[in-house]
Amino acid sequence: MLVGAAAFWLPDIFVHTLRGSNFNGRDVGIVTVVCPLMMLIAFFVVKLSGQVTAQMPVVPALLAGVWLFGGLLMLVAASFSGGGLMTPGGARWVTITILLSALPMYTFIMATYDGALGALLLVTAVGVLLWIVERSSVLLRFARKDGIQNF
Repeated sequence: MLVGAAAFWLPDIFVHTLRGSNFNGRDVGIVTVVCPLMMLIAFFVVKLSGQVTAQMPVVPALLAGVWLFGGLLMLVAASFSGGGLMTPGGARWVTITILLSALPMYTFIMATYDGALGALLLVTAVGVLLWIVERSSVLLRFARKDGIQNF
């Protein structure tokens, strides 16, 4: 989960760090392209690392990290433009954000304000498709080993 959160949200934090209060539509486009690409790279690195077996679902764990840690990491990204942790109630907002991040709708809402909603929706859609393909290939391997020809 942490790999998914880091791979997806660190480019967003980096862009917010560089642009600060000057974050604009061009930066939203950058985030929309780079964050899903980093997530895809993380998926292949995890799969090729040899740490997971064919039966272990990698994509759901990566997506869970994106959605569960998204609120907190967007709060960190907002700090570079004067919001987030830099507000007077920063510690209180961290606690509230951690608690609310368990609700996927909260990450969706924050991504709208952060400029990462397109990236979040794209990585979720591609992740679900990738998981379906990954899962079907595992089922095909099991079917071949067991000698089952019909599904």
